[in-house]
Amino acid sequence: MQNLNDILKNFAFSEAEAELYAAALKLNKATVSQIAQKAGMGRTVAYFHIKNLIEKKIFQDIKRGRQILISPISPSALAEKLQHEVSGFKTLIPQLEVLDEIEKEIPHVDIQESYAGFQKIYDEISHLPAGSSFKVIDDVKGAEAELSMMGDKNLNDFIVQIIERKILTKGIFTEELFTQVSKTTNAENFSLMGKRMWDIHTLPEEKLSIKNLILLYNDKVSFLFPEISLTITIKHKALFGIIDTLFETIFGLAQKVDNPWGQIK
Repeated sequence: MQNLNDILKNFAFSEAEAELYAAALKLNKATVSQIAQKAGMGRTVAYFHIKNLIEKKIFQDIKRGRQILISPISPSALAEKLQHEVSGFKTLIPQLEVLDEIEKEIPHVDIQESYAGFQKIYDEISHLPAGSSFKVIDDVKGAEAELSMMGDKNLNDFIVQIIERKILTKGIFTEELFTQVSKTTNAENFSLMGKRMWDIHTLPEEKLSIKNLILLYNDKVSFLFPEISLTITIKHKALFGIIDTLFETIFGLAQKVDNPWGQIK
């Protein structure tokens, strides 16, 4: 009867319920004690599961004088019952799929007030698939706070991973940012900056003074506030699409800069 047990378990029968149903079929009409004994189960445990099966209308309890006998529905009746439940579930599929789509559209917001939030974001970016890209909007104040917060070693590790994985950085920076970066970055890291893959467009600081930075990657928009150690990351495909469209609009209006790090002395 192992095949029967396996099939019934696929229809939300517990293992004990499946065994009791098989035992009851062999006995046709029997007491709880007799069914329990046939199934090799304790009477108290059997009684609990038999009660559940009665509530599911898989078993019927029949009074014969002072005695209560348990009778299972026939296999054909059970098959019809299970088929009816499957058909009922199928009618719910369109509604369930709508719920699934709604769940997918609920924004997932992650707010962290610690350096760990920054570490998580940079770690996710540095482990993007090889050959992929991410986008960043940054100005002098944002770059200064970011570099100060990361420190030379963490910045070095991040840049090296970005270079090794050939991840493109598409950025909208202020024109004044490059001078600030050259002043606050050590020689080794500044040299590595020139080896990264960049696609940079710039605007004057007066037109792009956000004083922090914004990162876009993997349907996520991350707002980073280094000075107060706060990160807000929102994962939402539609919202990402809106911000990404705004990014591309500004990017198209800004001035393209080739090899900015090599031009700064």
